Amino acid sequence: MSQDTKMNDKKTMPGVSVSYAGSGQSITSNAMGMRAMQQRVWQFRGEQYLLLKSPLASGKSRALMFVALDKLHRQNLK
Repeated sequence: MSQDTKMNDKKTMPGVSVSYAGSGQSITSNAMGMRAMQQRVWQFRGEQYLLLKSPLASGKSRALMFVALDKLHRQNLK
């Protein structure tokens, strides 16, 4: 088998497909500007540790920003 033949052999790899059910709640916000997922995170703002698992661009960083500001200003943590 020549080098050219080896380079032209195509091998396929199984792909990964992920889909999320959409309800439209992720684009609506409350009076504080939080999305539904961020509101759920807010309920646990007093916990020592939080682990967020959510799709890309769902607002994880912003949710943690709300929690961090609460810990700094209301919970007097540094």
